[in-house]
Amino acid sequence: MSGVALWNASSDDAFMTSCPVCGNKLIGDTEKGEHVCPTCGYVTSAPADLGPEWKAMDLEEKNKRVRVGAPTTLAFHDMGLTTDIDRSMRDSHGRSLNPAMRATVEKMRKWQSRARTINSEERGLSNVLTKIGELCRRLNLPDNVAETAAQIYRVSAKMKVSKSKSVLGMTAATVYLSCRKCGVQRTLKEVARAAGMDKGSVARYFRLVLKDVEKEYVPPPSIEKYISKLVNTAKIDPKVEHLALKLSRQTADSKISSGKAPAGLAAAYVYLSSVLMGVHLPQREVAESAEITEVTVRNRCREILENFVIRQEFDRA
Repeated sequence: MSGVALWNASSDDAFMTSCPVCGNKLIGDTEKGEHVCPTCGYVTSAPADLGPEWKAMDLEEKNKRVRVGAPTTLAFHDMGLTTDIDRSMRDSHGRSLNPAMRATVEKMRKWQSRARTINSEERGLSNVLTKIGELCRRLNLPDNVAETAAQIYRVSAKMKVSKSKSVLGMTAATVYLSCRKCGVQRTLKEVARAAGMDKGSVARYFRLVLKDVEKEYVPPPSIEKYISKLVNTAKIDPKVEHLALKLSRQTADSKISSGKAPAGLAAAYVYLSSVLMGVHLPQREVAESAEITEVTVRNRCREILENFVIRQEFDRA
């Protein structure tokens, strides 16, 4: 191919199917791992396949063939890199171990668990991260919340904020702060109840972590998320939820929301929407689902009605 210029391939050229010079289709050279234009001689390297060399038809087959473990995670004190000794008491051929070897394996497992946490700091970190994982599972929280809570506690332990503090208190505070940072709707009362503590104690630890570790105000979830959770919990008509979300958006910039708990405002919007839609929804049930008092619902409803005029329009046939 004399008289034809060969150009170096860039990173974008590896994904080309046609020649950028003449527009003809590229052909592959399997021996050299290159794509060549048969008309002008443009050469580009073929993309490397970074996937596994094996195929799996289902999840079970994939788990059998995969040769790597789970990704690293902050939710474990050793980042999830420690290998566990199996309790099946079988060798590589599937045969049962003899009594002498069983005793040796049990002794190895015991020393392995001790070697994971050599000093008191690692033992304390392992204990708290385990409790964070248990609390997140109790609250049905996603994995990103547990990861964020683990990161918050690691920072607090590094800054000596968690020193001589209650393990349960720090666990509940970091989980609640993680919920607020990740936008997951969990109230302080729910986290405290799941942790087996009173709300005031968790609030004190939360303020401590927020002041000394986070150092920036983390706003609670929006009222819209509280409305959606309240509707799902009380199994209310979706039409009521749609109207409640509409009312909350139209009054979002008003002064009635400043300094007010979002749960109370969400309950007020849901109750007013049920009245406008003609859905029978007792105020007591709304208050119980939102875990507030009926007085709070009435006060929020009165403030909304005093500041806004709600006009109901009907479609004309």
